[in-house]
Amino acid sequence: MARAAPGGSQPASVYAALCVPDFPVAVARPAERRAEPAAVVCGESPRRFVHAADVLARGLGVREGMALAMARERCRDSASGRPLLVLERDELAERQLQGRLRTLVETVTPRFEECAPGAFVLALAGLCEPYAAAQRLAAGAARLGLEAHVGVSQNRFVALCAARTRQGVLHVYPGQEAGFLQALPLEALPLGERELATLGRWGLRKVGELARLPEDRLVERFGAQGERMARLARGEAGLPLRAYQPPERFDASRDFDGEVGDLESLSAALSGMLEQLCQRLRDRDRAVASLTTRLKLADGTMFERTTDLPVPLSDPRALLDLVRIDLEAHPPGGAVESAAMSAEPAEPQRLQHALFAAAAPSPERLAVTLARLVQLVGPGRVGSPAVADTHRPGAAGLNAFAAEDQRARARRGGPFGAARAASPAPKRALAFRCFRPFRPAKVTGPAGRPEHVAAETVRGPVSASAGPWRVSGGWWTSEGWQYQEWDVEVEGRLYRICCEATTEEWFLAGAYD
Repeated sequence: MARAAPGGSQPASVYAALCVPDFPVAVARPAERRAEPAAVVCGESPRRFVHAADVLARGLGVREGMALAMARERCRDSASGRPLLVLERDELAERQLQGRLRTLVETVTPRFEECAPGAFVLALAGLCEPYAAAQRLAAGAARLGLEAHVGVSQNRFVALCAARTRQGVLHVYPGQEAGFLQALPLEALPLGERELATLGRWGLRKVGELARLPEDRLVERFGAQGERMARLARGEAGLPLRAYQPPERFDASRDFDGEVGDLESLSAALSGMLEQLCQRLRDRDRAVASLTTRLKLADGTMFERTTDLPVPLSDPRALLDLVRIDLEAHPPGGAVESAAMSAEPAEPQRLQHALFAAAAPSPERLAVTLARLVQLVGPGRVGSPAVADTHRPGAAGLNAFAAEDQRARARRGGPFGAARAASPAPKRALAFRCFRPFRPAKVTGPAGRPEHVAAETVRGPVSASAGPWRVSGGWWTSEGWQYQEWDVEVEGRLYRICCEATTEEWFLAGAYD
């Protein structure tokens, strides 16, 4: 229960911590099912894992990162036998609720720190009623449908521990910090895994046990960190408040005197907006990671396009070329009355060129070239090849292109790129050239053993063969597959053929060079 500060005078520093326990679970769980053990899961079936679990589920043995099947089995095998309430993670709802909590905190004080999803620390010094603000925080969270815990103390670290470990509103007054902390587990302290492991080998489990150790012994073992550990355990040291800074918006807008109906006039207007936008970004040592263009059409509708860049750029001419290419491929469909542009900032790319290696293309020219290729061949068809997470024959993936990191180049070629010692030439080996897509083939032979192959580029009897090799995958889905593969020699050349087991169709998969 809230009481006035001892002595009647306002302390030099007062902190309040607001914490919503198990925030992802609190967001996704319906209010009428709060009494059930619940876990928020993510991932695709069958690889679904526990992202977060509430205190009831953790009491039954459910842990973060655990497979969903194992979590359900833990609850089923527990003494209570209570089923696990499985909830899908809603990241959008989490971001929205986090924003509402941030707005609630800002109504109390502009000096606060956003520690984690659902956790805030507020500096209440200077307020007329700093201790009464805790009640307003808890009431405001309840109006949002959240059961929040609030801790108040003159020590920031103690206030945060109170909010994370105690229900309701808890005030830890001066002189009570050490007594409050002594019953908490060592994991409540901001220590690394190695330090916790060392203290665990010493037989320490509670913060109070650490506080009773001689400080000079901790300094001998951990150095300056040992002194900090001892002061934290006694409630004498706090952590600095990292005040929240709202993310800066990089926007530009313009209302046209009349309707703009052609791309050239629109590009001239967008050019000036991009000049202003890029100048603001360069002043803050930032570049554009993605650019969103919003156009208000004459009929009142809004047209929006987002351009994702392979590398962060700050050149307005290159950005204008990219916007023009995108608008040529996706025209607005009407005259434009006003335009607005917003940029997602990112660290600018800094490349160190090698002394003896060929110069790489500039990021600006590279981005424009990739955009023109996408316009030519279509989206999803430009990128770098990637190995698909499957053994299915012929499967391949495509990653969005990103400029090569200079550190990766240095790992391959040393600090001077191509200037490195020549390595011995590898022994010659057969190279397999895969046909994409597989070419239909007609294969005959007794008991499924190929004796004659007829396909688009090969026809003739099989003079030698090896196989079959049976491969399968995706059996847990409706798109499961199963193949039998053979290596065959036809007219002096080696080929790979495969048979789809379910349909008994044959394909020519590739050739050996």
